[in-house]
Amino acid sequence: MRISKPVLPIFLVLFLMCFAVNATAQPLENRMWVKLTIASDSAEFRFNLPEDGCVSILSTVQGRKQVERLWGPGQMKKGTYRISLPAGKVTGHSGFVELFNVLMQPEGETGSRGNGERQFNNPTGIDYDKIRKEIFVADTGNDRVIRLSENGRQVAVHGGFGISFGDRSEEREDSLDDPYDVATGGFSNFYISDQNNRRVCIFDSYRSYRGNLFPKDNDRRNQLDRPRGIKVDSENNIWLVDGRADRVIKISSTGDRLFELGGFGFSTLQLKDPTQIDVNIQGEIYIADRGKGRIAVFDRLGSFITEMRDHLKTPTGVAIDPDGLILVCDDTTDELGLYTPKGIRVAFIDRASDDSVFRKPSDIAVCEEKIFLLDTGNHRVVHIKRQKQATIVPWQATDTVIK
Repeated sequence: MRISKPVLPIFLVLFLMCFAVNATAQPLENRMWVKLTIASDSAEFRFNLPEDGCVSILSTVQGRKQVERLWGPGQMKKGTYRISLPAGKVTGHSGFVELFNVLMQPEGETGSRGNGERQFNNPTGIDYDKIRKEIFVADTGNDRVIRLSENGRQVAVHGGFGISFGDRSEEREDSLDDPYDVATGGFSNFYISDQNNRRVCIFDSYRSYRGNLFPKDNDRRNQLDRPRGIKVDSENNIWLVDGRADRVIKISSTGDRLFELGGFGFSTLQLKDPTQIDVNIQGEIYIADRGKGRIAVFDRLGSFITEMRDHLKTPTGVAIDPDGLILVCDDTTDELGLYTPKGIRVAFIDRASDDSVFRKPSDIAVCEEKIFLLDTGNHRVVHIKRQKQATIVPWQATDTVIK
């Protein structure tokens, strides 16, 4: 059959267009894709990673900005993988698979040794108030807590030396003696673990001193022995490291002791010289177990899950970042490491923006775009830019399953 002249150019154009599309399309192995298969009791995610990185499977929560982490983050090499999850977590939901990497870039420092404005003396605890965007530092050697803006400007000072249970005519109620750590949260309050006064004291949302949270006055049954790290979880409970007792105590927002874990000993369930603590959104507890050279991980009921030891000697600080990765600082290696929940180190830094090395870092605070490292030996806060590079592919599961 003879093709007429008007048809021939159109045919050639269509042919050339198809050729151009095929020539520029990426091969499957060079791009990220996700395939979801749901059976009666399981859901299988099959996905391809075009490069190395951390992977999370997330589900969006209807009517909220937050997401639920179904799996990960886990460190993976380039390639194709299969992950199976219970169908009940996936059916009827939607979300995305995320491939990401986090870079840590020091960009400034705040502080020097002294007792003046923006000066510290062996500070040991730090936290970040996400609502007011303020940094809280337990300035241990100066017996006070200092509030800073994100860029390091001093906002206020709380405390000052004093023995809380001494002569009220000589000491202020809000005086501190060797405060180890400070934690924000819980109805906009903040809490201080006051070592030598053996207590946790509370300041309200107006930053006014409100007395002891734990133990209550004249409570002889719940005495503390040099309390250290303190953290407020997503349910407004307070988690406290009781240093010399080698244990962790969970305290309600009203000051009642809910339960404890640890205690001195040599099993994986017991602790030795613990310093800091953090709790993720699922309620898993991460403890810097310094004397055993590990991060000990427990579930929300206090059952042992696992331990992290990669590159660790004497870990002092631990914090969970917004993507579920674990930040750990070590005062023997003088490094800040970034870990998966399985304990695999994916990145680390060991110096500030001026190229000076860390000296005995003790604690960490983190938000979406910033990491604040308390560099105790150098009496300063190191400001670190947290850069996330991510590729996401959405998924959606209907209520219908294959039987």
